[in-house]
This record gives sequence, structure tokens and C-alpha cells, in this order.
Amino acid sequence: MITKNDDNVSESEQDNSPDKENSSEETKIDDSKSGLNLEQTLEEAIDQKQRALAEAENTRRRASRDIEQTKKYGHISFARDLLEIYDNLERGIKSVPLKKDELSDEIKNFVIGIEMTLEQIKQVFNNNAITQIDPINEKFDYNYHQAMFENETDSVEPGTVIEVMQTGWLLHDRLLRPAMVGVSKKKIK
Repeated sequence: MITKNDDNVSESEQDNSPDKENSSEETKIDDSKSGLNLEQTLEEAIDQKQRALAEAENTRRRASRDIEQTKKYGHISFARDLLEIYDNLERGIKSVPLKKDELSDEIKNFVIGIEMTLEQIKQVFNNNAITQIDPINEKFDYNYHQAMFENETDSVEPGTVIEVMQTGWLLHDRLLRPAMVGVSKKKIK
């Protein structure tokens, strides 16, 4: 028979009961797990922050590089358009007879004006790092030259530029227009 006193266990006995010990161990395990979770969460947050900072730095560098490239090469299509004008002015100068004294004063002044304009364009090209490619007697380079024909000859080494039909142009280190050239090849006997 169970008495009422047996049902009432003292508080000190309850504290020492096996269930209470298990509960306190579980709490310790839970605390250590949550501590690990907190450390893991902290590490993940630090990693995410570092990645975000690295991404921001990469974006800044990429934007800076893009701005620099735009400043350097942004006017490339305009420069290509000017090449046609330069070529036409140069052709006009070359078509003038060598003996300019025989020309009338009006024509002489006109030719002088074209020559001055051509010199001004050359100066503008020079100021903007636009350089001419005139590869006569150089080795053919497909990066800068466009072969229009081959000519058999023994006078120069095969693969040498023997004629320039149209000069090429560079903007800094970027090709605006390849030089159109004739290239030597070995004579077949």
C-alpha cells in the first residue's frame, strides 16, 4: 500500500533524480550545439562579408578598367571615318603635277590649302596616338597587313612586303585598318 508520504518526494530527492540529470545533460548538449551553430553562423557571415567585399572590389576594378578603355578607344569609329578623308586628301595631293610653278595662282593656293589641311590632320592623328603602318620591305604580319597579291621574286626574301597599296593605321595598340600589301614569294624555276 502506498502512503501519501511516499507519493510526496522531497525536492532534494527530485533534484537528484535520474530524469533531472538527463535533462541537465541535454541542456548542456543543446548549449554546446547552439554554440557550434553560433560559431558556424558567425563563420558563414564573415565569409559572406569577405565575398561581398571582394565582389565590390572586383566591380570597382572592372568599372575603372572599362572607363580607361573607353577613354582610350572610345573614338575608334570616328578615327576610322577620318581615315577615308585623309586618304582622299593624300590622293588629291599626289595627283597634282610635280611642277607647281606652271599652275595658276588660284590652283597653287588651293593645293597649298589641301597640303596644310593634310598636315593638320596628321598632327591631330599624332596627338591622339593614331599611327600609320607603312610596312614596305618588312616581313608580312597578318596581325597588321592584308595580303592583296603575291609576286614571285628572288630579289627579296619570301614573305616580305614589296608593295603597299593602302597604308594601315593603329589607335594606340589596336588596329584601325590593316595595310593592304603585295607580298613576295619564292620564284618557281
